[in-house]
Amino acid sequence: MPTYTSAIIAVSRRIFPKKQLNILFKAALILALGVALYFELQSRKNLEDLYHVFVQQCNAANWVLLAVVGVLMPLNWLIETLKWQPFLRHYDPISLKKSFYAVMAGISFALFTPNRMGEYAGRLLYVRPENHWKSLMINAVGGIAQYLVLLTGGVLGGLWFARHFLQWDQSDIQTVTVFALLGLGILYYIFFNIRRIVPVARRLPWLRRLKPYVRDVVLLEQFRRRDLLLILFWSAVRYGIYSTQYVLLLHFFSIKAGFWGAYAGVATIYLLQTIVPLPAVAGLLVRGNLAVFVWAFFGANELSSLAATFVLWIINLILPALVGTFSLFHVSITKTLGYEDD
Repeated sequence: MPTYTSAIIAVSRRIFPKKQLNILFKAALILALGVALYFELQSRKNLEDLYHVFVQQCNAANWVLLAVVGVLMPLNWLIETLKWQPFLRHYDPISLKKSFYAVMAGISFALFTPNRMGEYAGRLLYVRPENHWKSLMINAVGGIAQYLVLLTGGVLGGLWFARHFLQWDQSDIQTVTVFALLGLGILYYIFFNIRRIVPVARRLPWLRRLKPYVRDVVLLEQFRRRDLLLILFWSAVRYGIYSTQYVLLLHFFSIKAGFWGAYAGVATIYLLQTIVPLPAVAGLLVRGNLAVFVWAFFGANELSSLAATFVLWIINLILPALVGTFSLFHVSITKTLGYEDD
């Protein structure tokens, strides 16, 4: 008996020509990206001032810093690809190059979704329909690992920041440290024992009644502890890379925070912005306000703080999103959604 999904797809095949629907999907994505960028730039009343601050800092030494930040961007997203592609290849013969473009496409979708959840949906466009849920499960493990690293760095940076600038006394630091270590310990224990979710899931009657591809939770059994440790390692490397990019931009805009102060401030900003579930585009406003607050403790002016955040946003999100959007011209979106046969 045909399912509701297959019935809808069958009707859609008769109503919408495949080629036109593909063009419609891609045009809609490009339009959405353009509209989001337009409104973001329009909302910045001080955009001209930020440009002048940027130009003032453009000298030979600073161009080297900016070049390093730019080179680290593809390395950052390549490492994200390495967290995902090797495990998906057990089920889908996807190449490293194709996986990298999938990550770029995911960034395009992430710009419009809270906490960048659309990033995982965008990657599905490069994955066979029968492997969508497998891809989501593997991505979820990588996402959890990245979140754990971010929490760990945020707690360490936040405690350093609170001790040096928020006048927390020693007892407050010790209390927060104990609770933070306890919470992180529980989360890391769950992460490294994620395989134990499978036996529990198999006992749930409602899960057995779902479609077979939803039951791909059993994929968690493939993740041995050394696999999880490798994913956690790549997550830590990614965290180090995009934190270093931010620190280099602080130097570019002459924000003197020192080595530990810069990394602690960056970790605090990343932690706080993750707590607020906003799309990447709208999140720029929150990130900018956080940056102004944090870097003010180091004597930075508002425009320099905002400029560093804005340039990092352009390099790490907008440029990859543009690459991801235009890479979709080589992808059959309707085929990926199961609209047409292989």
